[in-house]
Amino acid sequence: MSGVVAHANSPQPSLAGAAAGLLLAALGHADGWPLPRGGAQSIADALVADLEAHGGSVEPGTAVTDLGALDWGDPGRGDLLLLNTSPRLALTHPDIPAGYRRALASYRYGAAAAKVDFALDGPIPWSNADVRQAITVHLGGTRAEVWASENAVAAGRVSERPYVLAVQPSVVDASRAPEGKAVLWAYIHVPNGSDLDPTALITTQVERFAPGFRDLVLAPHAVPASSREAVNPAEIGGDISGGVFDMRQALRRPALSPTPWRTPMRGIYLASAATPPGPAVSGMAGWHAARTALADAGEPATLDDLFG
Repeated sequence: MSGVVAHANSPQPSLAGAAAGLLLAALGHADGWPLPRGGAQSIADALVADLEAHGGSVEPGTAVTDLGALDWGDPGRGDLLLLNTSPRLALTHPDIPAGYRRALASYRYGAAAAKVDFALDGPIPWSNADVRQAITVHLGGTRAEVWASENAVAAGRVSERPYVLAVQPSVVDASRAPEGKAVLWAYIHVPNGSDLDPTALITTQVERFAPGFRDLVLAPHAVPASSREAVNPAEIGGDISGGVFDMRQALRRPALSPTPWRTPMRGIYLASAATPPGPAVSGMAGWHAARTALADAGEPATLDDLFG
C-alpha cells in the first residue's frame, strides 16, 4: 500500500497521499488499472476521432504562450477557451484580475519525475512469479524504504534505493514489442528541475527484484525531469502532477473556489490536473471544466448528448 500512496509524490506520511493511495488501490482492486492497446497515442487518436466526428478540428504544431496574443474567438459570442495547461498560461491574459493573478502566482509546483524507456531482449525475470504477469509494478522494498525515498526527494535529494513506478505493457499487449522481446518504462521521483539521468538507479532497483534484468537491456532512453517541460510546458520543472498535491493545494487548486475550473476571464476555463480532482489519469478535471462551461453558457445539452 505504501507504494500506491507514494504516487502522490509528496513527503510521507501524508494525509493527501493516503487519500490518493486509498482511491487508487480501490480502483485497482475493483477493476484493475487500464492500459491502452497500442500505447498512449491510441487515447489521443480516439479523442481526436471523436472530436472530428462532431465537427471539430485539431491544429497541431502551434505553441500557445501568450493569451493576449491568441486570437481564440469572441467570448461575447459564446466562444470558449479551455486550457489543459499549467495555470501559468492564464497569467498571460491581459485582463486577469489582481486577486486571481496573486493566487496563480503563489501556486506551488512540486517534485518531478525522471523516466526511462527500456527495450528488452525478453520478459523481465522477476523473482516473484506473480509480478511477471502484472502490468504496473511498484518497487520500493519496505514501507520504511519507500518513505525514505519520498522524504529524500522532499529534502532535495534522491535516494540510492528510490521508489520506482514500473510498467511492463508488453505482458498483455503484444503490439508493444517484437515477438520474444519486451518493453519496460519506469520513473523515479526527483527534485523539481533535476538534471539527473535515472537510468543507473532504476536499473539497479529493478535488478534487485529481478536478477538478470541488466543483461536483457538492449537500449535505454532517459528523460530527465529538466527535459520534460520542453516537451510538455504544463510539466513545470518536470512536475507531472500539475502542482504540489497536499491538503492545502488539494483544496486550493489553483484557487479557493466552488468552481475552480472557471477563471475570472470570460469564456476561459482551466481543465488540467491543476484543478480538482487533481493528478490522475482520469480526465475528470476536463469533464468538470466542460460541464462548468456548458452551465455558464446556459446550454441544456449534457456531455453525454454531445459525446455519447
